Amino acid sequence: MTTRPTYLELADELAAELRDADVGTRAPSEHQLVASHGVSRITARAALQELELRYLVRRVRGAGTFVRRRIDYVIDKNLPPSFSATVAATGARPSSRLLRVIRRPPDPGSTYELEVADGGDIVEIRRITLVDDMPASVATLRLSGSRLPDIEEHLDDDVSVHALMVDVYGITLRRWRHHVSLDVPDADVASLLGDEAPRPCWYSESLNRIEGTTQLGEYSASWSHPQVIRNVFQIGDDE
Repeated sequence: MTTRPTYLELADELAAELRDADVGTRAPSEHQLVASHGVSRITARAALQELELRYLVRRVRGAGTFVRRRIDYVIDKNLPPSFSATVAATGARPSSRLLRVIRRPPDPGSTYELEVADGGDIVEIRRITLVDDMPASVATLRLSGSRLPDIEEHLDDDVSVHALMVDVYGITLRRWRHHVSLDVPDADVASLLGDEAPRPCWYSESLNRIEGTTQLGEYSASWSHPQVIRNVFQIGDDE
């Protein structure tokens, strides 16, 4: 009979202990596991890696290992394409950190996608989004600048772009096209997501229309961490 590896037995024990722990609770470190369970450092590390593979914990570079629960990020044509609204609907707490806002001339692709008039510009927003203070995604949004005058004055950390568009500019977006794949980001994105090295993440691209029209109001591209986000697609016609 094959003996089960020690690291899996330890991982099972830790999983049972952490199952009812609050999100964000610090899990034992490798050093603590060596001292409390009499295992080697290699076994302790393998057990924590196994918990990470089961999406029970998240190991954050320089911070430690924390209890994690993935949220269901529902993608549905009848739901607004808002990160804040989608996360809040799960009972988790959304937040964001603004990295960059620039206005620039459109490239040919943006001119087509966002229907920017001659002489118009693109507002490009890059930010990190968080779920319960854990890095969840790195997103780049491109919007038609002529529709959003002075939007830079309203943007800040934790400001929902889509709520801002509704409240200040009277623009509501609806999902139109959405593409998701599993891919590996570059090292800069991986670092922003808290990983020591690039790991497979969800890569999403979206085109969203202005409600009640066929005009495209937003292009977005994002890298989402699979230990935080579980993409759920709801597909079908309304009955």
